[in-house]
Amino acid sequence: MTILDWLFIGCCSAFLVAFAIGLFSFALSFVTTKKFNELKRKRPKNKQKRKRWQRKRQQLKKKKTAQIKRGIIFIVLSILFLSGGLYARYYQLTNLSKTDGNIIVQSYFVTEEVNKTLTSLQNGSDVGESKQKLMELTSLLASYGSATPSNGLSKEGQQLLKRYYVQLREYGSNTYSLSEEQLNNQETVLTYINDLKRVEQTQKKVFKEFSVNEAALKQKK
Repeated sequence: MTILDWLFIGCCSAFLVAFAIGLFSFALSFVTTKKFNELKRKRPKNKQKRKRWQRKRQQLKKKKTAQIKRGIIFIVLSILFLSGGLYARYYQLTNLSKTDGNIIVQSYFVTEEVNKTLTSLQNGSDVGESKQKLMELTSLLASYGSATPSNGLSKEGQQLLKRYYVQLREYGSNTYSLSEEQLNNQETVLTYINDLKRVEQTQKKVFKEFSVNEAALKQKK
């Protein structure tokens, strides 16, 4: 399990404990109030007994106040614990794990390089060198595509990432197997450029879903 999983479980457990203590403190305050009211009705006429009665009455009053304060403190704490746990879970559902994040970033740079290499082939670059470079780049895409999205993500997020990974794997495997003869064919190269655009369209959906800053990535290139 991830740190966020443990944080969610820990916060939920702390919420239950704090909430239970808070309710118990309020329950005790009701019992103390009942004792206070009963004592109030039994005011003694004897002066000496009345002093003890007043002292007991003050003790019960202080005890009731302390129990109510403790109850409020633990209820507030329980709300804070619950809020922290729910936020941790929400963050996990809507944000990429470290592994998925690395794949998204690296695949962005690799697809850019693949696009540049294919475009250079259209402009007459050396086929042998381009093929070697494409094999290196697309083998990376195929390896990225073999990954499995984090189970902590929302169902929709997992499905989107899975679709993207499948596209990376298929595109990487197909492009890796291109021969020099195929790379000499302008129509074939154009087909793979267009196929890459479809991969990049899904990539943009991933960026939007998980709030990835593409402008910041472009600055790193």
